[in-house]
Amino acid sequence: MATYAAASRSSGPAPIAALRDRIQATLDQEPYRPWCVHGLYEELTDPDGLGDRETLLMRTQLAADELAANGVLYRESISAVTIGVHCQDTLYWTKRAGIAQLEEFGPEYESPAILHRLGAHFLCHGL
Repeated sequence: MATYAAASRSSGPAPIAALRDRIQATLDQEPYRPWCVHGLYEELTDPDGLGDRETLLMRTQLAADELAANGVLYRESISAVTIGVHCQDTLYWTKRAGIAQLEEFGPEYESPAILHRLGAHFLCHGL
């Protein structure tokens, strides 16, 4: 899976700003739930499936990464290899949770449990 943060802003800054606002609102509504980039994409973009999945996924990660870079939320990247398949994902959560490390969310977010869950997604559709 590609690293989506390296994508360019092909559609201009306004749609990214609106997506950033929706991401922040979603994370603030559920402060004790880390969201993977795939979950944010599925929740916040193109519910009718009319857009290009990869492009929308890149834009979702770009918007979330901008929020993290600006100190608005936390992020942590995870990576797993299973049966020769490499899968990676990024999880985001609001600073309102008062949690700075992913593992502080409990056993299901500690290694190796999180790596087993990620590695189980052979097609890498996210957590």
